Amino acid sequence: MSTIPSGALAGAAVSAGALAGVIADLSAGLPLAASVALGVSGTCTRIVRVSAPRVLSAADVAAIGVDLVGAVQAAARGAQAGDASAGLYAAAARTQACIPVSASPVLTRAYRFAGALAASVEAACLGEAFLAEARTGFADRRAATEARARISAAYDASADRIAATLGQDILTVLAAVARETSGHLVRLATTLQPVVRVDANRSFPSTALAWSLYGDPTRAPELLARNRCGTPLFMPATIEAVAPKA
Repeated sequence: MSTIPSGALAGAAVSAGALAGVIADLSAGLPLAASVALGVSGTCTRIVRVSAPRVLSAADVAAIGVDLVGAVQAAARGAQAGDASAGLYAAAARTQACIPVSASPVLTRAYRFAGALAASVEAACLGEAFLAEARTGFADRRAATEARARISAAYDASADRIAATLGQDILTVLAAVARETSGHLVRLATTLQPVVRVDANRSFPSTALAWSLYGDPTRAPELLARNRCGTPLFMPATIEAVAPKA
């Protein structure tokens, strides 16, 4: 942002364009159907080229906010849940950098519309990330527990800012999403097996280890992926694996 916006509406226009870029990057990083990707891209392009340059009132800013949030939702819900959460957390973290910065206290206060747009996109990204975590098919107890920890950390880091910028009603909705998804993950974790350390004393093929652990050699790719091993014939002597069911 080389040029410092001169007021509230100009600041909102600059922020809108930057936030559209964040969402476009989010969409580009997700494996989306062509129609979904095109729709999100089209919305972001329209905001940058048409809506933002023509901001004349608070109503125009609000309309852009609706479009930005809708684009986040379209990208998040068009992707597989397991693919979406990391990108959404990353996009949420970028939103505050989209607010213009000025040494002038007067201009800083004037950028309240820009702050509201950024907080709206941040809240949308976090809400969708929490839902994506809850929809992900985790393979083990640790993964579900780590997802719950990500939800808690992201909510705690943003809650005060979102409440101060958008109001308590918006925070109440986000808090409910965080609470319900976290509760789901707690219940899910109790149904999943833990991850254990397996000491085989020497290297074995992945299929042999899968048969020894699970009686199922087709689970060999799971062991390879979990241990980041690219040589299926020579697994490390010590590996991590989902504990076999008793």
